[in-house]
Amino acid sequence: MRFLLRIIFNSRYTPLLIILLGVLISFLISSLSPKPKKGIEIPKPTPVFFERVNQQDFNLKVLTNGEVRSVTEINVIPQVNGQIILVADEFIDGGNFKKGQPLVWIDDRDYKLGVISSESRVAQAKKMLEREIAESELAKKDWEELGQGEASPLTLRIPQLEEAKATLNGAEADLERAKLNLERTVISLPFNGIIKRKNAGIGQYVNAGSVLASAFSTEKVLIPLPLTDTELSYLGLPLGYEAKSFFLGPKVIFRSFVSGKNIEWEGRITRTSGSIDSQTRLVYGYAEVLYPYEEDPPLAIGTYVDAEIEGKKIREGFILPNSSLKNDNTIYVIDANDRLKIKKIEVVGTDGDNIIVKGEINLNERIIISTLNSGYEGMQLTPMMLEKNEKE
Repeated sequence: MRFLLRIIFNSRYTPLLIILLGVLISFLISSLSPKPKKGIEIPKPTPVFFERVNQQDFNLKVLTNGEVRSVTEINVIPQVNGQIILVADEFIDGGNFKKGQPLVWIDDRDYKLGVISSESRVAQAKKMLEREIAESELAKKDWEELGQGEASPLTLRIPQLEEAKATLNGAEADLERAKLNLERTVISLPFNGIIKRKNAGIGQYVNAGSVLASAFSTEKVLIPLPLTDTELSYLGLPLGYEAKSFFLGPKVIFRSFVSGKNIEWEGRITRTSGSIDSQTRLVYGYAEVLYPYEEDPPLAIGTYVDAEIEGKKIREGFILPNSSLKNDNTIYVIDANDRLKIKKIEVVGTDGDNIIVKGEINLNERIIISTLNSGYEGMQLTPMMLEKNEKE
């Protein structure tokens, strides 16, 4: 062995031999040492946030908006000719008037004379009729004393009597027309309202049919409210619905920001449109508010309002956050073994950030509200409750 080592170290190939020897020893050590076995990689459970299911009776609500419009808006038009001799103080732009209140007076002198003239003709016609009645009675008596057989109508003066009656009826009709024209010289409207715009004043001569002003009723206003087909179903209303009375329609709370304050008014849905708008695919519900100008502040024409409509009552509905709803109306549930279970549900309403659902759900069941891009049935989870649930 010494001899062999002496040859190795004294040889000129000594450096190369030492390198080869080291490589050989390393190879032997690597080959003979035990190799570690490859283990099975176990996936870690996915952490998810959840909320527990809450169940209660619930009134569905629909949120929409619209612009306040007048139910009745008309032009103030005289039915007789003449000069305006007087107007009420309320006959101005924005003036408030009461039902039946005189607003405009037209010169009535000609119409008073017309009434007097018609009364005279009526008196004459009555006198003529009385004379014809007497003549007819006399002719009848004479025929009974002197005549034979049946007397003709002409003999009994029946045509003259009928003519006298017709003349009286015509005179009385003319008198009624004259009185009516006299009444029409004073113009009023059959509702409480506001003058929107005045077009005529004192001294102006007006013809029958000319526009003196425009006015609208303040007894109620109309608010068209756009609704989707789903929202219409939340209200339980069909197309072409019409309430039998005002207070039987669904209640609506209107809100608007007026004079630096949030103001509320209450109204009712009284009808729905009978067709779907071909452009927007929306249906309109028409709400009315009674006596809007008696409120403080009033619900004025042209006001843009937000509307909250009271819908159907859902009994024992489950309330879930919007974030729990997945594709195809499904939700992810955490079972007793902390595994994912997929359930099909039916959305029957919404309430702000929550949805109202029905389906095979249990009270206090854990509903996943986290986003899972690749959730699958049986997936292992690490449930984490939100802070607000811990307080509950």
